[in-house]
Amino acid sequence: MKDLKYLIIALACTLFASCMGDGFADPDLSNSPYGNNELTESNVLTIAQLKTKYASYINNSTMTEVTEDVKVKGVVTGNDVGGNIYNEISIQDETGALLVCINQGGLYGYLPVGQEVLISLNGLMIGGYGQQLEIGGVYTNTKTGAQSIGRMSRYLWETHYKLIGRPDPSKVVPEVFDVTKISDANYLAANCGKLMTIKNVALKDANGKRVYAPDDGSVTLTANCANRAFKGISSSNLVLRTSTFADFANQVMPQEALNVTGIFTRYRNTWQILLRTIDDVTIAPQAILNEPFSESEGAFTIIDVKKPDELNYVWKWASANYGVKASAYLNSIYYESDSWLVSPSFNLSNANNATLRFDHVQRYGTGDDLHVMISASHPDGGTTIDASQWEELTLSQWPDGSSWDFITSEVSLAKYAGKGNVHIAFRYTSSSKAAATWEIKNLIIE
Repeated sequence: MKDLKYLIIALACTLFASCMGDGFADPDLSNSPYGNNELTESNVLTIAQLKTKYASYINNSTMTEVTEDVKVKGVVTGNDVGGNIYNEISIQDETGALLVCINQGGLYGYLPVGQEVLISLNGLMIGGYGQQLEIGGVYTNTKTGAQSIGRMSRYLWETHYKLIGRPDPSKVVPEVFDVTKISDANYLAANCGKLMTIKNVALKDANGKRVYAPDDGSVTLTANCANRAFKGISSSNLVLRTSTFADFANQVMPQEALNVTGIFTRYRNTWQILLRTIDDVTIAPQAILNEPFSESEGAFTIIDVKKPDELNYVWKWASANYGVKASAYLNSIYYESDSWLVSPSFNLSNANNATLRFDHVQRYGTGDDLHVMISASHPDGGTTIDASQWEELTLSQWPDGSSWDFITSEVSLAKYAGKGNVHIAFRYTSSSKAAATWEIKNLIIE
């Protein structure tokens, strides 16, 4: 009897299996199981075009519904993989970046870094949050009733995007953040939302014990986030913003000089760096000489070869924003001068190469009155200048003298590789006919 029962079961299974036959289709692997595969790449705007089209809403931190068939396409540069970016992704194309706000967790699972995505904007909200371009839905403050750009539902999102190809992380290369343009409104507007790296910075509050985002009342939090300042940079200009829910919130902040990568969002006129994971923080390669001129002239020495009695100084430290400054202009008079700002000695005996890099600006000069010098013969701690011991370096570029915008210049020191007791100097000269103003900051040799 038992054998008969098992035989009947076996025959039934065979019958059901045969019924599937050719009518059971193989899965279609050509289309992603996520999103809306019916979307086509038509009416696609660049992110820059989108910013221009909706500029009034973005700049006024308001929003509007997109009511026409337009799309945007970009590569995912950041997501919620580390718990620091919440319910949103950042995407970027060749012209700019934006945030896409979605009321859904685990976005990194199907929207990893390097995934290209097409987004249909028709029916979505677009606007600015603190002037940061965002796409999403409507957020309503339950206490005040005020509305602003916020997250869209995951159900709405599902019909408005299409994944293009496979993720390719090699497409995602962070740009280097130009510290000289930290307060430049045009630079802020054009680059906010991008994946960028700021180099050779240190966290102001790092002391070997403090963590990124403690939830113990030791740090003032805004929306469950801690804003950490950098040494020599005003927190009104730039902060590292970390959520108390980030995977790395309670990791100790490093005290060393750092290279920090993240999504550089904005809140009004303040840059806010959002780390994706703790791997976005790396120790900067040790510099041979690093002097930001953020608090003083540091270990540099001012040697006046010629300074008129009418001037109290030619070189002096100006401020964290302007670094060191040289000028021989006073009370509408140009004075003849020759003043050197000389570095401490540094050792290139074990170096195969080295590069000097710094930010500077100059106005009112003739173009022949400012010089960057180098010497391997100047005595360590010397207080006089023997010009025959120095030679002039040729910079990659000079400020054109037309504005107060800092530029970054660099020059190879390879000729001096293998030498010890090397000095560089900034030589300022002026005449009774012209006296420039020269400002220098963020100097590094590496």
